[in-house]
Amino acid sequence: MFKRENRLVPGINFRDSYSLSIPQFIFKQKKNWLMRNRFGVVVSKKVDKRAVIRNKIKRIFRSSLGDLNKNMSSGHDILFIVRLGIINKTKEEIYILIKEALEKAGFMKMRSEK
Repeated sequence: MFKRENRLVPGINFRDSYSLSIPQFIFKQKKNWLMRNRFGVVVSKKVDKRAVIRNKIKRIFRSSLGDLNKNMSSGHDILFIVRLGIINKTKEEIYILIKEALEKAGFMKMRSEK
């Protein structure tokens, strides 16, 4: 679970935001002018009617984002709207999809080789 400071608060408007769409999820981003990132994950009943499955998907997204947040630039509100294509994916595949989406959007910091 995210710390309270990393959770997306209700009422954020993502209408004029950066958006990236892939078959597994929609990724929306907006600047928040804070020194931290805030995340939200939406899994509707269209994905699966069972709450157990929807919560499992949210847990996978949250753990992946928790790991990736260390290497991200700060100051963004990020929303993931999960689609039906995510059902048969493993944790590792979901992690890779999220990482690729964040890299494509330019939020991942480049590591300096020492």
